[in-house]
Amino acid sequence: MSAITISREYGSGGRTIAAKVAEALGYENVDKDLLVAVAREAQVPVSEVERYDEQPEHPALRILRKFLTPGYADTLTGLSEYEWWATATVPELSNQQDKALSTLDEEVYVKLTAEVVTRMADQDKVVIVGRGGQAVLKGRADVLHVRVVAPTDFKVAIVREREGLDGDAAVKHMKQMDERRRTYLRRHYDIDLTDSRLYHVTVNTGLLGMDSAADLVAEAAKRAGF
Repeated sequence: MSAITISREYGSGGRTIAAKVAEALGYENVDKDLLVAVAREAQVPVSEVERYDEQPEHPALRILRKFLTPGYADTLTGLSEYEWWATATVPELSNQQDKALSTLDEEVYVKLTAEVVTRMADQDKVVIVGRGGQAVLKGRADVLHVRVVAPTDFKVAIVREREGLDGDAAVKHMKQMDERRRTYLRRHYDIDLTDSRLYHVTVNTGLLGMDSAADLVAEAAKRAGF
């Protein structure tokens, strides 16, 4: 078995690197498909899952949810007890659209995501983008952990073009997204995602370019026997 996790700074081109590495190695590139898999596990719309995708809830909202959601504690171990809304995004669940909205919350999302990430890694030859892969699969000899970084100017240019934001707005959005990811991983896995010791390889797309950075990661995977 073998897998590669991609952790990335917002705007560094991590998704592009993941796609290029997967293509070079003949691996499956797992990014948004992971959200669909989690939605199937929870029997909720993908849009519901996206609410928690690497985005921590406000602490006050998390506390209120615990007190106000009936059977909250059971959702961590008894997901099958609940009836959830489903959409055509998950076709096999579309006949349940008249059922009540789920009690999916951040803890349940993280638990299900970790299970899906582990299962995908066990299936062999996958590149997993974000979602705490470096923490969930930490210590496994069959997983290569990669961090993608870039200079601020490089990232801002990408965010401006991709999001249609001006300079100041792009910088603000970039910082907010990076902070959300840091908080998410610190809260649920007690790690600092910028800790270089979590990764086998760190590539700087601003200095190397996308193609060279992807080539470097692919070569590292080959040399590691992946």
